[in-house]
Amino acid sequence: MSKLTILEPKTLTEAMEFATVLSKSGMVPDHYQGKPSNVLVAIQWGYELGLAPMQALQNISVIQGKPSIWGDAMLALVKAHPAFRGMHEQLEGDTAICEVKREMENGEIETTVGSFSIAEANKAGLTNKRGPWQTYPNRMLKLRARGFALRDAFPDAIKGLITTEEARDYPDEGKNPSEKAVQAPNVVSGGDTVQNLVEALTEQPSAIDEVKPLKALPLAIPNRDTEEYQLHEDWANRYGELMFAMRGADKLSPADRRTKLKELEQLNLEVLDQLDDELGNELKEKRLSYNKQLSMDAKKEGNDDQSWPNS
Repeated sequence: MSKLTILEPKTLTEAMEFATVLSKSGMVPDHYQGKPSNVLVAIQWGYELGLAPMQALQNISVIQGKPSIWGDAMLALVKAHPAFRGMHEQLEGDTAICEVKREMENGEIETTVGSFSIAEANKAGLTNKRGPWQTYPNRMLKLRARGFALRDAFPDAIKGLITTEEARDYPDEGKNPSEKAVQAPNVVSGGDTVQNLVEALTEQPSAIDEVKPLKALPLAIPNRDTEEYQLHEDWANRYGELMFAMRGADKLSPADRRTKLKELEQLNLEVLDQLDDELGNELKEKRLSYNKQLSMDAKKEGNDDQSWPNS
């Protein structure tokens, strides 16, 4: 039985019409909704990487006009490379280290090491920003070291892309990255680039079948409407911001702030358990850390309640 082809754009106009339809769908990530040029860029980059169109939209982000790929997806691409021979990640004190092994043409195994320390993060001003560097710094260190090692060891698999986590940390040149326009790539009717796009839009095996579109993750907020996120990192970033805000709510007593933090966690335990173990645990540990700080605040105010649980 022949394979059914639903859409085969052959010109820039047809390709942009397809991208426009996708950009209006609620099934694509927020940063692609209403941005057909970004959609087209992501799909073409996905073709270069071996990702099917919907996989590309779930794993490629356009930040400040430049495409980037989430750290977990970058790792999946490298693991699919025939020369990949293993990877080891660890934290030594405040430094994340990633070792990647690749088999060379002569059979020898080359080891590439990437590292990133909290001192480097401080120097770059990353730890002063509200967001993931404050809510789960260990994971951010690991992702930065991983990105360096994977890019150095497998540039042919990654095609020059950097991780989305790293791209988000770059200065925005005084403009919100989400507001920056992205020009569609040069597509000439009948040219190779159009053919590449046509092939990418047809149903074909992907280089990394394990990278699947993510289901929407609900974020329950006490006394407010539930929010939804399609990327784990976006959900965790927002969750961390909420914890930070609750921790610093000066109008509430330390006891009330502890209660709010506990309520937030209880409402979102199901999603926390779905996250990467390290990411989920780091968010939970951050909440316990805030609890300890609030206990100290209460003692300073003379309102220490010995009956407060540590959890």
